[in-house]
Amino acid sequence: MDGGLDLIKIEGLAMSGFVKDVRLTSCSDGRAKLVVLTVDGKRMETACIEKDAARRNYGVIRLYLKWSKHINID
Repeated sequence: MDGGLDLIKIEGLAMSGFVKDVRLTSCSDGRAKLVVLTVDGKRMETACIEKDAARRNYGVIRLYLKWSKHINID
C-alpha cells in the first residue's frame, strides 16, 4: 500500500470499538479510499485502491462497527 493506513489496521480498530465512522471517498484517478474517524477524533485514510475493492472493504468495516458494539472490552 502506498502512502495510506493499512486496511488490516483499520479492521482491527473497528473490531475493537475505536472507529466512530468510516466513509468511502473517490480519488482523482478513478479509484477510491476509506476515510476513518476514530473515537478520539483522529482522521485516517487508506491509499487509493480499486473502487470495487474499496466498496467491499467499506462494507466489511461497517459490519465490524456494528459488531464491535456487542463486544465487551474492559
